[in-house]
Order: sequence, then C-alpha cells, then structure tokens
Amino acid sequence: MGQISRFTRRTALKGSAAAAATSLFVPAYLRHAGAQTPEAAALATDALSVSGPVEIEYWQYVLDAKVAIIDELIPEFQAANPDITVKHVTFPYDDFRQQVAAAVQAGEGPDVLNVYYGWIPAYMQQQFILPLPSDIFPNELIETEFFPTVQAAKLNDQYYALPTAVRTLALFVNNDILAAAGQTAPTNWQELVDVAIATTKKDGDNFETVGFTWDITGQGHNWWREALIRQNGGFPQSDDNRTVNWTSPEAIEAFTYHTDFLMTHGVTQNGFQTDGQTAFGSGAAALHVDGSYRVGSYRINFPDLPYSVVPLPANKSQASFASFWANTITRNAAEGDKQVASLKWIDFLASEGVQRRWTPATGELPARAALAADPELMADPIIAPFIESLEFSYATFMVNEADLRQAALDAYDNVTLNGMDAATALQEGQEKVQAQLDEFWNTIG
Repeated sequence: MGQISRFTRRTALKGSAAAAATSLFVPAYLRHAGAQTPEAAALATDALSVSGPVEIEYWQYVLDAKVAIIDELIPEFQAANPDITVKHVTFPYDDFRQQVAAAVQAGEGPDVLNVYYGWIPAYMQQQFILPLPSDIFPNELIETEFFPTVQAAKLNDQYYALPTAVRTLALFVNNDILAAAGQTAPTNWQELVDVAIATTKKDGDNFETVGFTWDITGQGHNWWREALIRQNGGFPQSDDNRTVNWTSPEAIEAFTYHTDFLMTHGVTQNGFQTDGQTAFGSGAAALHVDGSYRVGSYRINFPDLPYSVVPLPANKSQASFASFWANTITRNAAEGDKQVASLKWIDFLASEGVQRRWTPATGELPARAALAADPELMADPIIAPFIESLEFSYATFMVNEADLRQAALDAYDNVTLNGMDAATALQEGQEKVQAQLDEFWNTIG
C-alpha cells in the first residue's frame, strides 16, 4: 500500500465532525473523516477589535486573478473594519521565496503571508510564522468546516494557516485544434499519446503547434509524482510517509511514459513559447496539464481561448494532485493591534462568502466543504471537472517543498538533457528526498 492521503467529496460532506488530534504534521487528505457544516458555526474574530488605526502588510505572489480579487476585497474588508488598512504587496513567483527569505533574515516583511502548504514546516522551524490562536481558531471548528486538506497546515496539534481555496490538476484541451485534427479529448494514457501526435504541427524542424506541452517546472513534476505513478498502480511514498518509492517499476514506467512525449513521440519542445501555460494560452498547444487556478488567469489574459477541461487521462486507475495556498500570521504581528488586524484579515479571506466568489474569479476550488456541491459552481463546465477530481486527488507530504521539487526537476534534466537512464536519475532524486525524510522523522521521533 502507498500513502493514504486522498478524500472523496462524498466522504467529506457526510463524515464525522472532527478528526482526532495529532502531534505530527498530517498530510492533506490523510483523514477520511470529513466535514459537516454546523448550523451556527463561526470563528471568533468578530469579538476582536483594534484600539486605533493600524496597517498590516499582506504578501502574495503575482497571479493576475488572485491579485485582482484581493484588490477587490480589500476595500470591502476595510469598510467593515475602518481602523484597519491592508497594504497589498506582491512579487513575481520566481522571486517570492527569496523575498520572504530576505524578510526573515532582516526581521521585516509581511504581517500576513500567503504561503504554499509545503512551505509551512520550514517557516515554522525558522520561527517566521506563528500558530493561529486556538481560542480564536479552534481545531475542532476548523476540521468541521474545512476539507481535510486543511490538516496539512497543522503542526504539533496547532494550525498555522487557513486556506481560501484548494487546487487540483486536470487536462486543458484546445477545442479548435482537436476538432481540426478530427480528435476528441483523451481519457486514457494511450489516447493522450495518439491525440498529441495527431495535433502536432511543424514547419521543418520548427514547431507551430505542440500536441502536448512540456511543463516540468510548472505542474509536470507534480503530475508524474502524484498522478502518473498512482495511475500506474504505484505509490510515490509509503503509507507512513517514511519511505520514497520513486524507483519502483511503476514509478519508472510512469516517468518514461512522460519523458517519451519529448524524447520519443516528438510532440513537444522544452521552452516552447517560454512555458506550457503560455503556449496553451496563446493557442499554440493542443493539450496541457495544469491546475484549477489557471482558469482565472486565462479568463483575464486569453478571454477568447477556445478550450475545455477534462479529468486527467487515466491508466490502471485515476488520480490527480491536490495542493493549496493558505494565509498565515508572521512574527511581525505577534501581538497587539497588528495581531488582531491580521487574524481578522485571515478569517475574512477564509470565509464562505469570499470563497464563493473566489472560485469563479480564480479557478481555485472552495476549501470549505459546504461549497463543494454548490450547484452554481458545478454548473460551470470549466470548473466542474476540477471539483470532480477532488474525489481522486492526493497531496504530497513534504519536508521541504523546494528541495522535493528540485530533486524531481534534476531527474528530468538528467534524462532529457544529460542522457542518463530513468532508473539511475530517479535513484539519485529518491536518495535526496529520502535523506530529508529520515532527518525529519529522526528529529520528531
């Protein structure tokens, strides 16, 4: 058996009130006990008030749809809290972690940070982020109202962040390109290969249209690790998250299936139109694996793009990758009015009202279980496949997200650029990730 970290929407909506407390970092979806929505549940920030005017800084990376809706929400929050001002600070994604690291060293930075769930352990160890006060954000209430994904933000029985939304992966399909080639959206591995080959167009050695994007630094590495391996009957990690399984026969075969698009089938190109999301958005790619958050960006930047979304093509079984960004309080807002203002802002961003607007605006999925079956959201043909994919989505237990990601990227580079065989490349990556897991578990026992 492999890591049990999935949940189903049905389970989440009819599960028990709260998961049992734990003293360890629990990966997303580990618990099958799900969420019900109590009739009169509310977090306690309404009872908090600041003593006078206060400004807090909120940092997030630049994703156009998220930046736009935060800019829309800030005036509403400030109108309801006239003594609180929110300064919205953004950085390009590639610079975001460096900016946060510099802030940690300088003792500066944000009061509230939008953080990827896989970064929480590192920031907690650096004492840059603080646990949410349990009297204001009770564990039981969080675990009652939010999907079990939220437990990835829990360390030593304390929550360090609350999500506004969650994400899954699916397949983006350019309808015009497929129709011109007489193809329909693929549903399994072989069909994905066939459609990619049929829709590739070249002028000599130059690609005009790639049949399938090569987007390893985007979601490609996640697609292999959490979806392709599982779809092929394997597991990326053991049930207890202590052993990495990147060199299992199923994992190697899934990796080779992926690299064959570049190295054997000739349907794609590394760096084509900069990256996969740009190539698909500009209409120069037939198929592209990406997250639900991309929907909001495409609606803003490519409003006329003729595309649809379908679940990831399956093999022996179905699987997808799930993740989330969440809002956490930093040591800069450890006390006083800054703490009060920061907690109220986090609560506001995690509210059901904000989440109901967030999904259509960004493509990210609601983090509150009550909204998972919302008929308006399920009526959206672009959003619905992502929500449906929650039923077979998995999140990765990770000690250090950046290092895990780099180990996977290095394996791809060693095979596609350096000619290394897949088994050797994956062995090198596995050893790096295994060493971090061993250190983590040895530290906490």
